[in-house]
Amino acid sequence: MDCGGNQVSNTIYVNQQGKGNFQTIQAAIDSIKNQNDKWIVINISSGIYKEKVHIPQGKPCIVLKGVGRGSRGTTIRYDDSSHHVGTSMSATLISSPPNVLVTNIKFENTFGPNGPAVAANFYGDKSAIFDSSFIGYQDTLLLSSGRSYFKNCYIQGEVDFICGSGQSYFENCVMNATQAQNKPPGFVTAQMRNSPEGKEGFVFKGGSIVGNGQVNLGRPWGFYSRVIYWDTYFSSVVMPKGWDPWDKESHVKDITFAEINCKGPGADTKNRVNWMKKAEDINKSEYTYSSFINSDGWLNNLPSV
Repeated sequence: MDCGGNQVSNTIYVNQQGKGNFQTIQAAIDSIKNQNDKWIVINISSGIYKEKVHIPQGKPCIVLKGVGRGSRGTTIRYDDSSHHVGTSMSATLISSPPNVLVTNIKFENTFGPNGPAVAANFYGDKSAIFDSSFIGYQDTLLLSSGRSYFKNCYIQGEVDFICGSGQSYFENCVMNATQAQNKPPGFVTAQMRNSPEGKEGFVFKGGSIVGNGQVNLGRPWGFYSRVIYWDTYFSSVVMPKGWDPWDKESHVKDITFAEINCKGPGADTKNRVNWMKKAEDINKSEYTYSSFINSDGWLNNLPSV
């Protein structure tokens, strides 16, 4: 599925004041035919849209385009939780098909500090997200499967707030760890990879980790988890030990957690866990933009929106 190149075939307008084709985002998605094979832009006006949004498996080649993630931009907000529907279905946005592009939108799950509550859940291969924000607490951004690319995004949360079994690359993103001072340290990532041949993993290129309290860089959800930070700025919120083995202490030799040329007060590695991979222990060429996320050039063929 390549969506017929990078040309947009149609634009649908969403406006809460009735000045577009639809007043809700879901109604716009529902109007698109199944097995769509040409890029369709859903242009979403400013406002707070209090709805759960689902792009179903049979509707690829969709662009969700907001007008910005600031206070006068486009916000999609809901407050479901794992207690109600399970973690994966709690998401404010669930994107199931391949070839989905998201730009200039803020996604929020406002359920709060009482368990997993997802702002966005991506299943489909070739998901590209630009200049967007994801606000939550636990499991803010769930990357369930497929390749996903995030650029200039903002992700906020506390416990495992970037998690899942996706093959995901983050370029110049800000991770804001909102760990309360009176709580145990949280975790930026919980990555799932259960086979040494698996393509899953998270790579962070550039960007920064900021926040309050203390936070670990990650803990392994799978026995072969992979998380790489490369040229990332770590504020003092990052704990000296850096990483946590969770319940995989007997498998730490199979876990690839590494830091390459990171900077900032939290980037001192002298007190890191002794099983963290050193930069010279990994094949860095495996984790570059071109090899890890864009080996077939899919990111070169996105529509210009």
